[in-house]
Order: sequence, then structure tokens, then C-alpha cells
Amino acid sequence: MDALSDGVFAFAMTLLVLDIRLPDDLDISSAAGLWSHLLSLRHQTLTYVISFFVLGALWRGGIELRPTGDAVGGGVVRLVLLFLFFVTMVPFSSGLVGRYGNFAPAVLVYAANMATLGALTITMRYLDVMPGHRSFAAAAGPKLPLFIATAALAALIALVEPRYAMSAFFLNALSRLPGWPRGGFGGAGGSPPEDGARATKQP
Repeated sequence: MDALSDGVFAFAMTLLVLDIRLPDDLDISSAAGLWSHLLSLRHQTLTYVISFFVLGALWRGGIELRPTGDAVGGGVVRLVLLFLFFVTMVPFSSGLVGRYGNFAPAVLVYAANMATLGALTITMRYLDVMPGHRSFAAAAGPKLPLFIATAALAALIALVEPRYAMSAFFLNALSRLPGWPRGGFGGAGGSPPEDGARATKQP
């Protein structure tokens, strides 16, 4: 029943974003025109935000009744819901940049979506560790800062030459090079924390 309940909530929360879209036959010839059409979606976007977090609150109320599992703080649950909100926005932002990538607004929306996901991932990893073991450098690891930096670079390039802005994301391949710094939760040369160091785990 728990799996079914989680699946229904996840399905409903994901479907909501489908109402946020530009018409398929839209003829846009300038960045200003794209901004104007994006602003026209503000009512659908507001409705989506409200509905998503209402469903999130209902889902959270349901899991609090479950007689099992790890104790997770309310702040962590809210952070995860915020992260999932931006995950569900990826189809919109990627579709937008796929169709209108020659205009700065499309790249800016996509880059903001990616940078926010990266920042929230670091925050969740940071908070997942007990206070005495926390480190932003370890939580970020070697790849997430580069990912956020490439999103910021794409946004900056979009302000000058939008057609080439998305190429900035190819720089993430640098993290695959042999000389790129390695590390994870434990930082340089470190290792992931033991279960006892996890903030969401209760003895």
C-alpha cells in the first residue's frame, strides 16, 4: 500500500507540470517575444506550484503515520520536496531550450533549473551527515561545483550569443579526465560517512 500511495502521489505531481507549456504552433522571432510568452504562463505556473506543494504536504502527512523507517526531520522532507519540484520542471525547461535555444530566455530558464538542482543536491548531501561530520567540500564532491559553474557559464554566454550557450555544458566532461580531483563525502582522499554519521539515521 505504501508503494502504491507513493506512486499515485508521484504520478499526480509529475502530470501537473504538463499544463505549463507554450503552444506548439507559436511563432517567436525575438527574445523579447519569448519573455512575453513565458510571462503569460505565470497563472499556470502559480497553480502548479500551489498544487505540487499541497500534494507534497498531504504525502508527508501520510508517511508520518507509517510505523517504520528512519526518522527524517521536517526540514529534510521540505528540502527533498523542493528538489523534486525542480526535477519535475526539467521536461519544461529542456523542451523550452530544445525549441527556442537560439534565444537567451530559454537558455536562462534551463541553466537556472540545472544550477538549482545542483545546489539543492549539495545541500541535501550536506544535511544528510551529522553536524560534527559535515563539510560543504565533501558534500559537493568534484563534479557538482563544475556542473553549477557550467550552468552559470551557459547563462552568461546566452546574454551574448545564445546559439552557443548550451555548449558550456560539455565542459562537464572535464570531470572524467584522469587528472580531475577525486573525492566524495569524505573530501579529497576520503570516503562516504558511516551510517552512524548520517543525520537522518536514528539509533
